[in-house]
Amino acid sequence: LQRIGLQLRATLENITRLRAEGQDFRWYLKLKCGNCGEVSEKWQYLRLMDSAPLKGGRGSATMVQKCKLCSRENSIGMCLDT
Repeated sequence: LQRIGLQLRATLENITRLRAEGQDFRWYLKLKCGNCGEVSEKWQYLRLMDSAPLKGGRGSATMVQKCKLCSRENSIGMCLDT
């Protein structure tokens, strides 16, 4: 299990607070395979409310995707910042 924090930097005017609202907020990301390094061609989106089963009955993750190049199954799990 590897935890990665997502950081965002922007120049904004007249904004006092910037945050994702609701569990249906879509985070659009370009993903990179942890095995072969292949980067996805298209933007993929993740939502906190989504869940997909992991291979072998090991639980679930926010997104489970098979790499087109090496066929490895990669997964991402999102958690609330508490």
